[in-house]
Amino acid sequence: MINVHRADLIAITPVRSVPEEFLPFIEFKASLVKRELMPGQVVAIVMVESTSCYVPIFIDEETTIEAIVEELAAQDVTLSAPSEQTIRKYLEERTTEDKK
Repeated sequence: MINVHRADLIAITPVRSVPEEFLPFIEFKASLVKRELMPGQVVAIVMVESTSCYVPIFIDEETTIEAIVEELAAQDVTLSAPSEQTIRKYLEERTTEDKK
């Protein structure tokens, strides 16, 4: 049986606005996926429940909620319902704004 951990959304923000205590997690993830961090890059930060583990998720123009759920599932993590709903709403609003 797989032990899936639940994660709660901490923030969705550009890298330039990320609180200092979260930067090491974002820098580590960027180096892991070979991504150059840009100040305007939007990142969602989730905290895995009952741990001190923060998981950054880079949000690009083509990012979907399905891709985020899949990325977290690969780490045995699932978003809490309110967190998934908030990220989904952000992605939908971003898409609506892009079309204006």
